Amino acid sequence: MSGPVVEITGLTRLFGKETVLDLPWLSFQAGRIHVLVGGNGSGKTTLLRIIAGLDQPSTGTLELFGHPVAAQSRSERLAVQRRMTMCFQKPYLFNASVYRNIEYGLLSRRLTAAERSRRVTAGVEALNLSTLLTRNARTLSAGESQRVSLARALVLDPELVLLDEPIANVDQVNKGLVERAIGALGARGSTVIVATHQLDQAYRLSAGVTRLDRGHLAPPALDNLLEGEVVQRDGTTVMLVGDTEIEVITSKPGFARATVNPGVIVLSHLPLTSSAKNSFCGKVIALRERDGLVAVTVDIGIELVVHITGSSLRQMEITIGSKVHLTFKATAVTVF
Repeated sequence: MSGPVVEITGLTRLFGKETVLDLPWLSFQAGRIHVLVGGNGSGKTTLLRIIAGLDQPSTGTLELFGHPVAAQSRSERLAVQRRMTMCFQKPYLFNASVYRNIEYGLLSRRLTAAERSRRVTAGVEALNLSTLLTRNARTLSAGESQRVSLARALVLDPELVLLDEPIANVDQVNKGLVERAIGALGARGSTVIVATHQLDQAYRLSAGVTRLDRGHLAPPALDNLLEGEVVQRDGTTVMLVGDTEIEVITSKPGFARATVNPGVIVLSHLPLTSSAKNSFCGKVIALRERDGLVAVTVDIGIELVVHITGSSLRQMEITIGSKVHLTFKATAVTVF
């Protein structure tokens, strides 16, 4: 279908007297990968559970595939649920082999044994599970369980896929496999909604990033999203992010969130002499191209991303592991 697969209007979810979701309007278009970002308690998982029918909104309207869920009969809701699947951060797997777990959802779809085998094989290959097929799924590690859960979703060829922190426990070797499997879902026309707290993963998967902050829609997700305590140090206002002190301009003390514009951070091999108060030494840990620029991720005790041109990257001969200096003014930090 074209248009929104999921559309939300005036949706709230209360737990006791606490409002954990308050979304005036939000939609997710068909055939695209959408990413929800936010920290713990931002409402990402609650929203996915409401879309999946596992939780109910306190107020508001949820439409799936163009139809209001509240107006549907039980049989209509079951038919809608067969068109979608959800993978949890802590997946539930049956006390059976990995193969049987992946095949389980196909057994009720009246597919031939040959077709079931073909689909399971494709899912196994996509997520590097061939050595685990005869293992009891209850004996797997957290990361292995997540890959099995995703394979179980892949083989159903669902129209709508909901993924809650799909790489949270996956080892570094297999993270790329999981992200490619998610990309393959989008490429074949499924609508995918991914919840993650990892901003770098969000942008690798999609440009359609929605940020939630304590249950509310927040400004678009940015690189260098920081959380910390704003305090006064010798007449200077700083944000404490872990052990890193960043000078900021704000009149609000206490816990805050902030972003640092990656386009105005100056990257150099040697320390700069300037009026900028924020100057850090660090090591390059990642390089990736985005929109004609190169995003350079630097570990300075926290991770900060700097945007530079490809020609600057080559001229400076920056590679993974390079020692560099970052310099930026307090005005480059937006506190909210």
